[in-house]
Amino acid sequence: MKRSNKFRAAVRPFAVALAAALAWAGCTDVDDSLGGNLIPENQQMKAGYSVFDGSSKAPGLSPRKYVESRLFQTDSIVGSKLANGYMGSMINDTVGLRTAGFLSQFTSYYKIEEGDFGYKPFFDSVYIFLSIKSYGSDTLTDQRFAVYEVTSNEYIEQSTDTLFYITFDPEAEGILGDKLFTFSLGEGNKTGPSTTAVTMDPTAAGRSFVNRLLLQEGEYAGDYSIYKTDSLKRWFNAFKGLYIKPEQDMTRSETGATRGTIYATELASSGFMVYGRSRREDNPSLIKDTIGMGFYFNIEDAPMGNVAVTTVRHDYDGALIPVDEAREPSAGQPDERPQSETLYVEGLGGVVSELTFTRELFEELEQILAVENAASGRNFRTFAFSQVRMSIYLPGSDYDWQKIDPSNAAPLIALMNGALPRLGLYADYKKLTPVTDYAYVYEQQGTTIAFDGKLNRSRACYSMNITSFMQGLWNSYAELRAKTPAGEQVDLSELDYRSVYLAPEAYSLFALPYSVLQGEAGDGNNAPIRLEMTYNMIQ
Repeated sequence: MKRSNKFRAAVRPFAVALAAALAWAGCTDVDDSLGGNLIPENQQMKAGYSVFDGSSKAPGLSPRKYVESRLFQTDSIVGSKLANGYMGSMINDTVGLRTAGFLSQFTSYYKIEEGDFGYKPFFDSVYIFLSIKSYGSDTLTDQRFAVYEVTSNEYIEQSTDTLFYITFDPEAEGILGDKLFTFSLGEGNKTGPSTTAVTMDPTAAGRSFVNRLLLQEGEYAGDYSIYKTDSLKRWFNAFKGLYIKPEQDMTRSETGATRGTIYATELASSGFMVYGRSRREDNPSLIKDTIGMGFYFNIEDAPMGNVAVTTVRHDYDGALIPVDEAREPSAGQPDERPQSETLYVEGLGGVVSELTFTRELFEELEQILAVENAASGRNFRTFAFSQVRMSIYLPGSDYDWQKIDPSNAAPLIALMNGALPRLGLYADYKKLTPVTDYAYVYEQQGTTIAFDGKLNRSRACYSMNITSFMQGLWNSYAELRAKTPAGEQVDLSELDYRSVYLAPEAYSLFALPYSVLQGEAGDGNNAPIRLEMTYNMIQ
């Protein structure tokens, strides 16, 4: 690349003048009060920094609780309109048994014309092709999967927007027919996570199903009109979909370690291939051609179809997670979930954690203003937060990383290796409504948000910037305080979004890892949830 000196020549006089100006400025004294008289009296402020965590104690009492923590589990997690279908079974001593399957419509990928199947075609083989996007740690254990035909569209007709939750059960809905095929995944059978095509073993019902696809039997025997692009409605009435699930639940290992896994396959590039053979019309005992047909679970430009639902079942029997303390109460029932010092966050619609900011936090903030006003004779009324960070630590970690017990390094590393790489924070977890700082939709547009939420392996904690959320929460509290008679406590039941939900990040809701965390202050936690606030007190 050719270099030019024109820019250098143009800049040189400016640089000389700038150096002279800096030298002159360096000879003067600094007056920190310069311009102070220009700030209106009612906008003068004072900066401050406060930490709220388990090390803050009232004299002679237990640590102050600025955050209450509970476990939370809801069945209202959407399992439809996902990019991936999930299938498999896994178990360990912490999260118990997880079993997933998916139901999906399917459409022919290739254009099929009259006579393409030849004379009296018959079944040869069938393959499922997969585009595995994620899986857990144990892909060695073999899993056998069953493929069922969906026999009714009532489940769609009863849904106005094809929105289904992960608790949707095709078997209980009575919409499944006979088992069509079985296949195996697992490196023990040479079909590990990199496998893209697996031979399926047909049942008698499966062979009959393929014959219907080859137009050899059923309502459309010999009628190629079912494959025309303007016949999709008739297609989905004739072929309503498939449901794939593990044939058996995974059983526990002797050590309690994770056994089995759940595979996520991208629906837009997954489906099945059917191969058949056609006969010579002049001599039907002789083979003429091989026939191949491809069917995809999701074709993006298809004018209709593409309905897919992932179903997930959790069984916490014998698991460390106390799910009875986490279940969302039924409508109209009291919420009796106890506080929990140990928190869990898992995907697949499992247990997450609820954090509630306490009265003690708001009253402590009020006290900061009162102490400053008494000391300075000013009248600071509220806060403008510059930054509020919430840090949540793994068991065995510490506020000061240098104080982490070296003998605890191995289990702490194991916890981090199995943890979710990032957490999200929601005002409403069921609707995936984020706190203001976690505006995750912008991330899909390439925008970096300040929220963070990633696992910091150096400190063994998650750290989140919740400045905007805390500002809004404090402003709402301050408004309620102004309406409350002096000497009375603010009614916190009128404070919206005082509770938030710690859960997987929005685009990893079905991730397989899980996080174990220290929650509220208590005897069981050496590093409970910490809030660090940098602020300006304003008159």
